[in-house]
Amino acid sequence: MTSERRAAGRDLPGSLIAAAFILIGALCWWDTTDMSDPDSYVFPRMVIVLMIAFSLLLILRNLLLGGGRHHLSTAGSWPRRVGLVAAMLLGALAMPLVGFLPSGIAVFLAIMLLAMYDPWTGFRRVVFPLVGFAIVVGFFVLFSEVLRVPLPLGSLFE
Repeated sequence: MTSERRAAGRDLPGSLIAAAFILIGALCWWDTTDMSDPDSYVFPRMVIVLMIAFSLLLILRNLLLGGGRHHLSTAGSWPRRVGLVAAMLLGALAMPLVGFLPSGIAVFLAIMLLAMYDPWTGFRRVVFPLVGFAIVVGFFVLFSEVLRVPLPLGSLFE
């Protein structure tokens, strides 16, 4: 690839957003310095390190290989896009009431239905919800039991 094509294909907005994430990560790291208990700061710092590392990789990739030109597409389904955001917001609002597990499963199913562009085959109707259920339950177990992150159980079930 010539240097002219590389320069023309650079993703400046993506690199700027990645740089902003690096700054946000640095601020968040600084915010964890007040935490005295290692159980409190291990998880946030792990996420911060990953966010900064992936942001640096994106910037490096854009500098060395070019990021390709990405234009905002007006094609596609705006109701689906709005539905995805609405499902996530409603799930976040429902979480204190019904808990992480039920709202996580409901949000996953809603997002799966909204985001599926391919035809629903019999295989997809069976396997996709089962895999989604396993992923949500797996994250619940990982966070609540392994990482000891307190997840909402829901005020309706107390």
